[in-house]
Amino acid sequence: ATTNLGPSARRKREKGGSQEGTSTALYVDRRKSKVWNYYTKLGDAYVECNVCKKQLSFHNSTTTMREHLVRKHSIRDTLLSQLKDDQVSESDYVAQENAVKRSRQMTPESGIYHVASCSEPRSDVILELVLEMIFRDLHPLSMVKDKGFGLLIGYLEPNFALPSPVQLSSMLWHRYNVVKQHLERYLQAAQAIVLCVEFWASQLSQTYLTITANFIDGEWRRARCAMETQQAPEDKAESDLGEKLYAVLSEFGLSSKSVFCVMHDSPQSVAANSQRLKNAYGWSSLCCAARTLHLCI
Repeated sequence: ATTNLGPSARRKREKGGSQEGTSTALYVDRRKSKVWNYYTKLGDAYVECNVCKKQLSFHNSTTTMREHLVRKHSIRDTLLSQLKDDQVSESDYVAQENAVKRSRQMTPESGIYHVASCSEPRSDVILELVLEMIFRDLHPLSMVKDKGFGLLIGYLEPNFALPSPVQLSSMLWHRYNVVKQHLERYLQAAQAIVLCVEFWASQLSQTYLTITANFIDGEWRRARCAMETQQAPEDKAESDLGEKLYAVLSEFGLSSKSVFCVMHDSPQSVAANSQRLKNAYGWSSLCCAARTLHLCI
């Protein structure tokens, strides 16, 4: 009788031959791969992404599922590696799934939920995604206190406790320091750097200075990295430009000799600073060609 079974049925027979065996295999797969925190299994051949609800074919391999997270949602292995393997029994998984189903059937009429906290790996992932949403879309940290956002998270994940703005601020600084360390190592490989200096005004008429590094990296790719954005008082916006640039270079472990030239966005600033930068640091100065053409027109 076994020889008459198809490959799929034969594998089911080897794993247990019943629906209970199939259910057990599903929960074992979830414990083995951390990618399952982002997917829901639909039968034996399809899975559904919990982020965008797209259905993917599944053939006992999580490679396609992992590539979808990287390409479509920028969820890379660094984030997946933060998930810890749960050492829980099958009954715990069944209880957790039943609790999620019950919570989805509830209609939140208020933003107050008196439930236990969700599992640690899922909670960590949600927290990282909330932080990424804030700095990618430039939301204020106080967004986690907004009632509408709380209602949304409470409906999607009733067991998750939103962090405070202070906690998010600490996490944001940690993420900034990690990215800065990567940028420091990346800049060390540049043979010559063009510093781009741009003064701009916010909607509140506050003047800011953004400093970017432009160079060709070791793989012959054009790189443009923002090194710093700081508020610049109008009366001293361009007077101490050389000191500001030197301080930013020192912060990233770069010497003044690594600068090929300094690019300005204002012709009058070139005349005021070019000779000063040349005498003090040996830097040549140029004005942005697009900005010059715009002023001519």
